[in-house]
Amino acid sequence: MDVISLQTIRMKSIQPYILRSASLLLGAGMCLLLSISGCKVNQSVSGRNVSFLYRDLSPELIVEHKVINFEKRSIVYLRFPTEKMGRSIHEDGSKRLNYNIRYRLFSSYSAPTALDSGNIVRKNVSMIPTTIVDTIPLDSLENRYYLLECTVRDLNSPKAYTMFIDLLRGQRLNEQTVIFSSYDEGMIYHSYVERTDSLMVTYLDPDVALYVKYYDRNFPVASPPFSTISAKPFDFKPDRMITLRNASSGHRVLDVVREGFYQVTDDSTKRTGASLFYFGPHYPEAKTVLDLALPLRYITTNEEFERLSQGDHIKRNVDQHWLNLGGSPERARELIGSFYGRVQYANRYFTSYLEGWKSDRGMCYIVYGPPDIVYRSTASETWLYGEEGRYNALSLTFTKVVNPFTSNDYRLIRSSSLKTSWYRAVEFWRQGRVLKYQ
Repeated sequence: MDVISLQTIRMKSIQPYILRSASLLLGAGMCLLLSISGCKVNQSVSGRNVSFLYRDLSPELIVEHKVINFEKRSIVYLRFPTEKMGRSIHEDGSKRLNYNIRYRLFSSYSAPTALDSGNIVRKNVSMIPTTIVDTIPLDSLENRYYLLECTVRDLNSPKAYTMFIDLLRGQRLNEQTVIFSSYDEGMIYHSYVERTDSLMVTYLDPDVALYVKYYDRNFPVASPPFSTISAKPFDFKPDRMITLRNASSGHRVLDVVREGFYQVTDDSTKRTGASLFYFGPHYPEAKTVLDLALPLRYITTNEEFERLSQGDHIKRNVDQHWLNLGGSPERARELIGSFYGRVQYANRYFTSYLEGWKSDRGMCYIVYGPPDIVYRSTASETWLYGEEGRYNALSLTFTKVVNPFTSNDYRLIRSSSLKTSWYRAVEFWRQGRVLKYQ
């Protein structure tokens, strides 16, 4: 019986909980690694339509990832549930899982060939764990950029999940060299946490003193695509400075006790570091009254929004708003499912220093829906709605912003030419219809 080897990780300070997580979550099975180093690829990522990343609101196979960078090596952790995966019958009569992980490593989105590639095949994996953790070890150098294309495929069904993962090697202390982990659930794979907690913090150099800058900020929702209003400059003065305390286990401890974001750094005068965000309980799901009310700002007038989002009966106001739009309880439920499904999707994939639904991509995803075509490059992302090249196709371009708190900040290039398409999409919602761009 084989368990994924973690011998490539040489940091003794992080081995205990990583080894424990892998041994608990990865069932025993026969492992076959087919290395295809140096494999040539003829198509760069930037020339491909990757809209499939945004098309499925509820994929049956969801893979979370976490990158940990070392001096000359990176380990990419993949975590995914087994509940909806296909099963095969083993010779002993038990049900087993079979999957593979295919990857290609590029120097950029526009690189015509891959630096490395491989195919990891896992056979006859036990179904006892409800979650699988697997790893991809990669050679990587500091002060370089890498892009990993990775697909996890269930070999017992048609289910698959593809990701494009940035390896951030430009700074020694960032979100990929600091590990946040829960005492109960192990390593945290997201940039956000869902509840208050005391977390373990692990850094490459255990002897370096670490500080936390705490920011209590409430950012406004994204302005419409045609707006010329400039965002207010960010005040980098933290609301609190915290020196991380050491636990008996040798880890540092971060107490997440209030909403806001926490930036771990080794120099209080620097703006860079590794950030963790807490946007309140249940995030990224929309469950609280305000979770339901606030995103309606995109499809309501000023007067409507003020009326439904204030007072003692916000939930009743929100329900009545959707009932008015739908005209019947059945139609209202359909609209609610579509709208808040997009809100939650935006939270999962577009979270940066603010909630995903407040971001530019989140705003456009909620109102316009999933794009038909998506092109990515190292510096930008372009969404197309409708048929490419048609006169009535809608094009949105988001530029990647250098942000010391996150690598997931994209800003829409706004234009007055987008006013008509925006009002048309909003009007569809207000008529009780979900826009399908033609």
